[in-house]
Amino acid sequence: MKTDLARALPDVKSSHRVEGLARGFGFRTYAALRAATLSGDAPIVTADGRAFTNYLHEHRFSVSEKCFYLAAGRAALQSVLRRTPNLGIHGIYSGRPERISSGALESESEVDARLVRLREELIEDAAIEEFLMSLAMLGHLQPTRTVRKDAWSYRLKEIAEKYSCTYPNGGKIGRGYVSNGSLIAAAIHAGFRYEICLDGSGRNSLNVYFNMSKREVDDLDCEIRPNHAFAESRRWRDERRKIEASLRRNYGLRRARLKTAM
Repeated sequence: MKTDLARALPDVKSSHRVEGLARGFGFRTYAALRAATLSGDAPIVTADGRAFTNYLHEHRFSVSEKCFYLAAGRAALQSVLRRTPNLGIHGIYSGRPERISSGALESESEVDARLVRLREELIEDAAIEEFLMSLAMLGHLQPTRTVRKDAWSYRLKEIAEKYSCTYPNGGKIGRGYVSNGSLIAAAIHAGFRYEICLDGSGRNSLNVYFNMSKREVDDLDCEIRPNHAFAESRRWRDERRKIEASLRRNYGLRRARLKTAM
């Protein structure tokens, strides 16, 4: 984060940047932040961009909260990448070789080089915003004990693309597109477990399933994408159940009246 902030805020003194960084995570000094990160039991903290900018404003530096959140997001995503060595911008990679322009299959070194490039794309600024937007959306879901096929990464990334999200200061997060890899990284960072999806031939795909409630995912999908086919189908099913229940009630009442008359 120090490196990120130095690049984003070259006119701010180094000492002020790091002290602002400490305030952004709830520490009174940078020394206290350093001590916490070097301890064996570092606390879980919340990124507070306003505390970061307020400190710098007190020292006559006018900066945006966005650079702080991007730096925090990149640090969080890099932590996920260290724990998930086969995660790239498009999802979880199986390491299978692909065909190159000549028609031949990639060599092992070419496969490794491709994954390196795809992982580097996952820590670019655009992907970091996708990660932050996905993280905000996933805050509406709770982990369950069971991994379910209804909670699969590609569906969730499409929901995240329609999620309206802003930074605390009001600036919009994201560009309307969310990569599969950014969504998966956000879910892992949020504490969800995953299992690899298999394609039609039984081989590992880029997508994964998460331990999320089907009902919660369905409800969130309908709320965020009310005009999507899934939401329309659910409304149709609900309306049909209401009509069927009404017919059953009315038919039962009619039969009761006939028996009474007899």
